[in-house]
Amino acid sequence: MTDTASALLAIFMMGAIAFACRTSGYLIGIQFKNIQKYRPLLEALPGCALMTILVPAALKGSSLELGALAFTLTAMWFTNNVLLSSIIGISILLAGGVWLV
Repeated sequence: MTDTASALLAIFMMGAIAFACRTSGYLIGIQFKNIQKYRPLLEALPGCALMTILVPAALKGSSLELGALAFTLTAMWFTNNVLLSSIIGISILLAGGVWLV
C-alpha cells in the first residue's frame, strides 16, 4: 500500500510534467514558421506515445485482452475514431470479465 504523501507527490508530479510538456510544446510550436512540412510527424506522435504503453501491456496480456486489442485496432482502422474504438475495447474487456468470472 502506498502512503498518502507518495500518492500526492505522484499526482503533483504528473500534473507538473503534463504542464511542462504542454508549455514547452507551445513555446517550441510558435517558433515554427512553416509548420505544414512537420504536420505528418506531429500527427504521428500521439500514436507513438500510445504504442509505448500499449505494446508492453499487450505482451503480458491474456487472450481476452489481446482479443480486445485486436478489435480496438480494427475499429480504429476502419472508423478513425479514438473514442468509439476505446469504447469498443473497454466494452469487450468488461463483457469478457463478467462472462469469464
